[in-house]
Amino acid sequence: MYSKSFQEYILSEDTLKKLQGELFKILLDVKYVAEKYGIKFMLAGGTMLGAVRHKGFIPWDDDIDLFMFREEAMKLVEKIREEFPDKYVVAVPLCDDLYFSKAIKIYKKGTTYIEIPLAGVKAFDMLFIDIFMIENVPANKVIRRLRWKHYKFMCNAASVCIDYKYPSPIIMEKAKENKDVAEYINFRRRIGWFFCHFGGMKYYQRRCEKIANYKRHTGWVGVPTGNYDNETYPENILRETIKTEFCGEMFDIPAAYDVVLGRMFGDYMKIPDPSKREFHVAYKIEF
Repeated sequence: MYSKSFQEYILSEDTLKKLQGELFKILLDVKYVAEKYGIKFMLAGGTMLGAVRHKGFIPWDDDIDLFMFREEAMKLVEKIREEFPDKYVVAVPLCDDLYFSKAIKIYKKGTTYIEIPLAGVKAFDMLFIDIFMIENVPANKVIRRLRWKHYKFMCNAASVCIDYKYPSPIIMEKAKENKDVAEYINFRRRIGWFFCHFGGMKYYQRRCEKIANYKRHTGWVGVPTGNYDNETYPENILRETIKTEFCGEMFDIPAAYDVVLGRMFGDYMKIPDPSKREFHVAYKIEF
């Protein structure tokens, strides 16, 4: 909807290239810290696909995604803060009342990146890369699915609370002239009012984190922000890695990347038709 309704904020080709370059610099700092302290991470999602299919960014992609097992991610958070205290802000779930992401984000200080849905939140508005934690999940498929449904419900409840408590002025202004946007945001804010008054945003955020951080080691893992029905694997699938090129540097991806990418994207080597590509929008970017 954002690509369709906010076309004036679609990133230009020059801006997109510059954004990719800045994000890659953050990735190189992550790689430096990880290699220095023996911490493992993998390219994930569209970044992994870009490495396999393009040896770099998907040409129209505007972010960098990483996979890390929780124990490794917590080590990286600590070491990034030690090595680059003046350069980065590292945010983890529940670290701040105005941090709403279920992933870890590494923000670059001195930059600006304001996403349209979060334009009403006056915090964490910098360029960032995402780290999605790989978590233990139940071995039983039915229990796993129920747990994921519970997680997604709590995640969506927290999301509509944000729209109610911190409405984006960009979306609210667009709603005055666009019926589809008005119906969408007004519906979300009505539901958000309900969840804010019955449980409250922090309750749903805490529930998400508790569900994600599954303590029992079962031999099965997944990424809660993904799809437990499809994107869960025997642990060795995401433990065993190989090196691949991304923008001239070598990074780890799962050795079974064909399995992982196939579940995420289907026929992942096929270039999608331009009409089916996701074009990204941002309210404000400053490098």
